Amino acid sequence: MYSFKSRVRYSELAADKRLSLVSIVNYFQDCCTFEAEDKEVGLQWLSEHHTSWMLTNWQIHILRRPEYCEDIEIITWASGFKYFIGKRSFLIRSVSGEPLIYALSDWAYVNVVENRPEKNVPAKELEAYGLDVPIERRFSEFDIPVSEEEQILKGKIDVEFMKGIGILGKKADGNSSNTESIAESGNVWFPHSIVVSGEHLDTNNHVNNAQYVAIATAQLPADFRTSVFRAEYKKQSKLGDVIYPVIETTDEGYIVVLNDEAGEAKLVCEFIR
Repeated sequence: MYSFKSRVRYSELAADKRLSLVSIVNYFQDCCTFEAEDKEVGLQWLSEHHTSWMLTNWQIHILRRPEYCEDIEIITWASGFKYFIGKRSFLIRSVSGEPLIYALSDWAYVNVVENRPEKNVPAKELEAYGLDVPIERRFSEFDIPVSEEEQILKGKIDVEFMKGIGILGKKADGNSSNTESIAESGNVWFPHSIVVSGEHLDTNNHVNNAQYVAIATAQLPADFRTSVFRAEYKKQSKLGDVIYPVIETTDEGYIVVLNDEAGEAKLVCEFIR
């Protein structure tokens, strides 16, 4: 288990003076990269081995978003390894021990030169991270309500509404009649496209997972706040790529799909009130 402490900064706030979702993702990302550096399997090690851990999915549960200037502790640990997939648990809590936010995640170990999964994770990395019980089996230990067990979502995000819809709300055959009724009902809409710029990129020269979340969040009503966030990362985006958002309103919140020019999903995410 690895942890570091912080104080919620002004730059990390949403409009309601509490930690934003993007800042939550950044804290989780920073925590696991700090661990990698401190255990000497960080950026330099990965560069020498031409590998990287690529996030494939998040499931983030928000019990209470920390307030401005609140002191917090961010915790992470490896909770599973199989083939080239690593599971990692996260927790943000107050310095008094109150659980605030927890998350489950999966990461793929990738050869960045050949752009393929690397099945043989070096023993040094496996030993450095170790293995502990996943957070969903440690709720009582961290004073997380047992009722939270029922809140953990299983399966893929439902994007049935995307069948037959192109990036601009047209059917695959070029006709728009199939989606006009959907758009008019207010269930689905198609915001302006986004061009990937340098500020979106990370050290792997593709859109960082937190930047993807920022793009998706920016498509929602400004006053919307989520209590459960899920994301499935499908494809990388590089400098100059164009991203086409599609949003569906659901009974519980919103589903956002970020597509490429061909209409294939790069990111699928779900925001639940």
